[in-house]
Amino acid sequence: ASKSPAFEMHPKGELMLRNVHLNGQKEQYAFASLKESMSSLYNLTVENCIISDFDYVLKAYKYSFSEHITFESTLVLNCSNGLELSEETEDKGEYNAENITINNSTFDGVTSNVIDYYRGGYDESTVGGNLIITNSTFTHCGSKAEEGLLLNTYGIINVHLKNNEFIDNPVKLVARLWGAKNNNASGNEIKNSGELVVQENLPLKLMY
Repeated sequence: ASKSPAFEMHPKGELMLRNVHLNGQKEQYAFASLKESMSSLYNLTVENCIISDFDYVLKAYKYSFSEHITFESTLVLNCSNGLELSEETEDKGEYNAENITINNSTFDGVTSNVIDYYRGGYDESTVGGNLIITNSTFTHCGSKAEEGLLLNTYGIINVHLKNNEFIDNPVKLVARLWGAKNNNASGNEIKNSGELVVQENLPLKLMY
């Protein structure tokens, strides 16, 4: 059914998917949290899989929280949205996952929200999120990306982009890293994909 997940993550849910080809019909979600009652965290590991033709690869709803989300040696192909973890928009320092790790994987033809990992607000008491993307390839992604931004990591404290290839992505920016925090990039090849910028301070949202 439209907007329904192939795998629905419940509180304390632990899912490891290996050697599987998930193929959608452009309207479903591959993975999603519950829309409500996510009283405790869940974990998701995807290894050596192909995920193709979904609306969302992962849709994390408000108040859901994951300790670990890992994509290893996986191909994400022709999906409208990738990993969307940006529902905590009240800007109280909340966010939807503690650790997101992507290694040796390929994202090809993901239209928007390729990786949308958001933490708003000024609460410094939280760890602040960890995103590690290594040895991976992004190509033909982001044609409808908001602000022309391929990887949105707004407010995430620890971001490491290492030894990745960003090739032929119709975007302005691969990423906008937060220089004042533990955000860094090294060994990445960027071709026809805009640029990767580091800003010392985040552009602030106006509060009224």
